[in-house]
Amino acid sequence: MHRWIVLFTLLFISNIASAKDTIKLSDLKSWTIITAEDAIPSEQYAANEFQALIKKAAGFELPIKQAPGDPTHNIFIGASPAMRSSAIGFDIEGFNEEELRIRITKDNIIIAGGRPRGTLYGVYEFMERYLDIRFLTFDHTYIPDNPQKNIPCEEWSYKPSFTFRWSYYKENADHQDLAARLRVNTTTHDEKYGGVTRQNLISHSFNHLLPVEKYGKDHPEYFALVDGERKLEMGGGGPELCVTNPEVIEIVAQNVIKELDKNPTLKNYSVSQNDNAAYCRCDKCEAINQREGTPMGSHLALVNAVAERVEKKYPNVKIGTLSYWYTRKPPKTIKPRHNVQIQLCSIECCTLYALDNPESEKNREFCNDMDIWGGMCNDIWVWHYNTNFRFYDLPFPNLRAIGPNIKYFLKNNVKGIFMQANGNGNSGEMCDLRNYVMSRCLWNPQLDSWSLAKEFCKLHYGKAGNTIIKYLTFLHDNAEKAGYEPTCFPTPFELGLNAKTSDRIFRFFQQALKKAENETIRNRVEKASICAYRSVLETGGQLENKNHKLRVVFPEKYGDIVSKYIELTKKHGQTRAEEWQPIDHYYKILQQTTKDGFKAETLENKTWRLIILPDDNGKIVELFHKPSQKHILMQPEFRCLRNLFDYSTLQELGEKGYDHNAPAEFSISEQDSGLLLSKTLKDGSIITRKIALQNETISFETQVNHKGHESKEYQFRVRPEINTGLPTNDSDKVGAFILDNKWIKFNQDWKDDEGPNSGLLKNAAGGGYALYNYKKKYGVKISYDPDKYQEPTFWWSDRYPLAHLNLTTKPAILDNDMSYSFNYKINFIEKPPK
Repeated sequence: MHRWIVLFTLLFISNIASAKDTIKLSDLKSWTIITAEDAIPSEQYAANEFQALIKKAAGFELPIKQAPGDPTHNIFIGASPAMRSSAIGFDIEGFNEEELRIRITKDNIIIAGGRPRGTLYGVYEFMERYLDIRFLTFDHTYIPDNPQKNIPCEEWSYKPSFTFRWSYYKENADHQDLAARLRVNTTTHDEKYGGVTRQNLISHSFNHLLPVEKYGKDHPEYFALVDGERKLEMGGGGPELCVTNPEVIEIVAQNVIKELDKNPTLKNYSVSQNDNAAYCRCDKCEAINQREGTPMGSHLALVNAVAERVEKKYPNVKIGTLSYWYTRKPPKTIKPRHNVQIQLCSIECCTLYALDNPESEKNREFCNDMDIWGGMCNDIWVWHYNTNFRFYDLPFPNLRAIGPNIKYFLKNNVKGIFMQANGNGNSGEMCDLRNYVMSRCLWNPQLDSWSLAKEFCKLHYGKAGNTIIKYLTFLHDNAEKAGYEPTCFPTPFELGLNAKTSDRIFRFFQQALKKAENETIRNRVEKASICAYRSVLETGGQLENKNHKLRVVFPEKYGDIVSKYIELTKKHGQTRAEEWQPIDHYYKILQQTTKDGFKAETLENKTWRLIILPDDNGKIVELFHKPSQKHILMQPEFRCLRNLFDYSTLQELGEKGYDHNAPAEFSISEQDSGLLLSKTLKDGSIITRKIALQNETISFETQVNHKGHESKEYQFRVRPEINTGLPTNDSDKVGAFILDNKWIKFNQDWKDDEGPNSGLLKNAAGGGYALYNYKKKYGVKISYDPDKYQEPTFWWSDRYPLAHLNLTTKPAILDNDMSYSFNYKINFIEKPPK
């Protein structure tokens, strides 16, 4: 026995010294796979995987044994007595649960690592590194046809940079063997695949730790004070907590401890906000937030207090919290305790460019926050967004940014990454390619995501692969030229998609389908082509108003594109077209917009054309100025089918006394030079709206005739969402004006719904409101009786080419049979108002 061990030792020493030696894959035919008698399930599975993959790669099946018959020609999978006694210098003691080492000599191969996943991941590394095998999808493992492949004799070790890696695609949850092969360590507890990392995702948890259903009735003071109210009904999981309430802190802490009592192996537990921005504004919370310059101040104070209590019983457990939305900005003085984790969320960031790309204005603030958090906490995690939550299957140009972003996280000492994609539904825009790219970059951050995308196309799509690479190149180049910074909720135009670009994308995929060399490849290309159909559906149609019906119609070259899209999504198992709804919801939208249509009435003269939807609260969806050929509401290239009339319309909404959705329908009739809209409310009250064209002017007058037995307060909001011509918040490009004793531009440095000159809106008494595009030399003026309205409100954003010029009427209390009215006028202007 001693001679056998000595011989084995000499063989290993001799072969390690010959670093340039190689062995052929075909030479392994007579070798044996060796596992330990006490191998854990993942190590046994690793041996089976090695056996199966070698058989596919070389055509022969290697036996699996628990002891070597000879000192040479063995493949040791996992640490075993035979491996330990023979492998001089091969030490895996102290390896973490995924660290691995591979040693290849002319006579033996060792693949072993930490438990429970190191050895299994070592097998997959061997297959990728030395045999060029690629785990592309659950049903496609690419194996080169090259049994004469030379395998270099070398020793190679690897310790993954991130201990938590989650490419959030449902395919990983549905096909756990694929997740293991891609080394996604967050989807299964099955010991065969190595189980999951003991690190939990840090996520929304207030609703679980202090549920409003249990405490809301008796203790409303436990919940956030917002606008003077403890609002107990709130979306996004429920109301936020009053984070400075001592009883809240104790309840949350004790509930965390109870959960840890049930699951003592957990390494962390989440104590974090719900998914809304209604944080507590009580005096105590606000005092901390004002001092710290962020609502994260009071929130982190609670997290620290909970972490302090948990540490007394569970000193090795971390308390994790999200740095998300209103809590993303770090506090000035409050620091996370040593047992607190911060999971930084990038939801506001641009997805087209890398986070640290200096050209991306949106991403600079995130990087600044990352720097500050990194200086105060040594346990940073990231929740990063990698899909379009509004359009799961629309082309999404972020493949060039995935790799650089992961490298950026590595450079900033991030410990784990949750790459959120469309994980709550099967299929979606090139989900197979994306899952492959993200998973491989998470495992090895040195890989380039764009190169991986091209590799996937060539291996998965066969002869059609180069055409799909051309499509992806066009998609990304075009998006960069478009000049927008899309987030994870972009509309098609923000991605550079319009009728022209969608047609080109469609043609790329039609060419790819023609090049597919067999039915298998054709099915793969077909699945990928769904994004081209969706792009045409959203941007390639035109509004047709015919026989009092408004529909979206498509050029004949696309055939019945709606039916084809539905056929493809069903065939390839797509379950969602967006995050919040099953795909049937989108099928209904398609039916409504392209088949059934919308009841519509047209009002026009030589100057104006209006299209009105009487069944949708009399919403005006087109306001077209004929002489200038300008759309005052959303111009066609900025519209999309999914949100066809959800924004950039003109309508009158009820603030008090009038529910504009019950009923939503107006009857409509011609009257003089316009249309009369009328509806009767549930209590018999009557709403009438007169829209008239008077040469250059559009006039509106609405009247309420109250018929209720009890008096009622009425208030309306006039909401014109005006097309600015370009997404901007530069007042030198688009000016907003208010009339006092003269016209004054007020939107300098205005962001969203507030700006330094907002006081001008409150105090102006001239009854005029205007918007003007300086470059395109057009605008719109709204005239109104200032005695009928409260101060106007204004909103705009650099994300969308529109601005809201809101007018809210003064409240009016009406007794039975009393009437109340308000009016306003709209004019086109060719010069800014003076």
